[in-house]
Order: sequence, then structure tokens, then C-alpha cells
Amino acid sequence: MDDNSLIQVQFMDLWTSCQSLLETLSLVDVQQFLTRVAAQAASWNLDADKASCEADRLRLLLLVARELHPLPARLDRQLAALPGSNELARALHEAAQIMPHKLVETHWELVRKAAARYHIPSKVENEAEFQELQSVGREALFRAAQKYYKKPRGSFKGFAWPLIRESMREEQARRHPVPFKIRKKLAALGALREEAHLRELTFSKEEIRTRLKLSPEEFHELLQIEAVWGNGLEFETDVELEDIEAPDQRLDQLSMLLEIEDQRRLDHAMDRMIDPEKTLIARLYFEEKTLREVAEEMQLSLPSFKKLHKKALGEMKRLLNRG
Repeated sequence: MDDNSLIQVQFMDLWTSCQSLLETLSLVDVQQFLTRVAAQAASWNLDADKASCEADRLRLLLLVARELHPLPARLDRQLAALPGSNELARALHEAAQIMPHKLVETHWELVRKAAARYHIPSKVENEAEFQELQSVGREALFRAAQKYYKKPRGSFKGFAWPLIRESMREEQARRHPVPFKIRKKLAALGALREEAHLRELTFSKEEIRTRLKLSPEEFHELLQIEAVWGNGLEFETDVELEDIEAPDQRLDQLSMLLEIEDQRRLDHAMDRMIDPEKTLIARLYFEEKTLREVAEEMQLSLPSFKKLHKKALGEMKRLLNRG
């Protein structure tokens, strides 16, 4: 008898024993069940020759039975109502408590807590980002539940939390060019400045550095990052990072300038523009500097620069339309 056949025989024996306690298992097609568990035994690392796999076989039996059951909620209710009269009943009840769907149902709060921890609220609350973090966390929670059910060890919270945390960190890294720890520091710096403004106080750089508990080198680097990225929260993730390193050559923004044949109209419009919009247009389009170069020269964060850029283009269009 090959291993695949031996595994099916072992599961058939276990199935018969479980059916004596759970009559609802009769609703599951046995042959389909045996085919499925034999196929999944390899991924569970079940060895047909090892009796020590009995607990693993029992968990796999419940998992496949629920997947194939036409009324899974009924199976759940019978599992919950199992009497602890014998060893198999107790083992079934314990395995039922850590089935993936059960773990997910009872540990949603982990996702909310992790999202709250890794979401940095701004003055304009970004609810979409918070929801996205929760979505990523839910996927990680489900994956953690599946892994834990195969080989339970320790508490599920302790097992799942690092996976949820890492998935959210990866999502933050994908969405933001500024690392999470730096954005936390930028948020603290912004909060300190807000406090000074509300209390009508003036903090020296040294006082700010001391209150943030940063070394001179760390504080200098933080100010440099802030000069380019602002608080790191408003960065538009649909813009490729390479775009900020090259002159803006998109036709939708340059057409109004490059397609104007009347240079006198263009000069007249530029004369009527005022700073800082005028400086931005001149450096970005006529001097062909990059977004980053102009932002640094004007001492603006990129999010603030992008807002000013949009405003400047709108003003240029208005002036050109007036002739």
C-alpha cells in the first residue's frame, strides 16, 4: 500500500470515529473528502507512518470537512456543543476553537489596533489610508490563522501580531517614500510646532531637538527630510518617484506654454504673475529644472510645492485667456 492509500485509510478510520460524535458529517461526500485530505497531506507534512500526527490529522479533517460541508454553520454549532465525555470529543472541541475562521472572528481587534498604531493621522484625516491598512491587516490575519492552525504553538496573538505588523509596514513603505519611523518623528516635530503656535511660544532649534530627544546629526537629517517631503503624509502615491527627478514634460501641463505662438502674450502673462507662482513657472518650465530642484530652491516640501504648482498653472491659464 502506497503512502497516499495509507493516508486515506487512516483518515477513513478517523472519519468514522468523528462521525459517531458529529452526525452532521454525514452530509459530506466521503470520497471527495478522502481525495482532498490526501492531496493536502503533503502541505501539512503528514507522515503516514507517524502516529504522532494524530492531532494534525484531526485538524485537517475538520478543515476539509467544513470546506465541503453544505451547512458549515451547523457543523460549527455541533462542534461547540460537543460534550467532554471522551478524549476524542475534547480533541475535536479544542481543534474547533482554533479553526482559521474562528481565529479570524475572535481576533479582529488585532487588526484595528495595528492599523491605529501604524496610521499617522494628519490635519486632514486620511480615512482611505486607514481603511487600506485595515484591509492589508485582515489579509495578514487570515494568513496567520491558516499557518497557526497547521502547527499551533504558543498564543495566537503572539503568533499573528508580527505578521500583521510586517504587512502594514510593507504597505506603508509602498505608499510612502519616507520610512515609518521618520514619519513618526516628522509628526512629532509638527505637533511641537503646533503647540508653540497655540501657546504663542518660540522654541529654538536646540530646544526642539532636546524635546524630540534627537542627536544633532539626527535632528539635522530630520530637518533636511522635512524640507523635501514635508510631513511625509500628503505624498501622492500615484506619481512615480522618478517623475520628481526630471523636468515636467507632460503635454497636459506644458501645452498651454509650448503651444502658444504669440510670445508677446506669454511674456505679458508672466509679467502680470506674482511670486511665488511666477518664480515656480519660470524655474520649472523656462529653466527646465526638476520638481525637486525647484522645491529645494524655494524651500518648500514636495507636497506643498505640488499644491503651489497646481495654483500657478491655473493662474497662468487665467492670464493667458484674458489676453
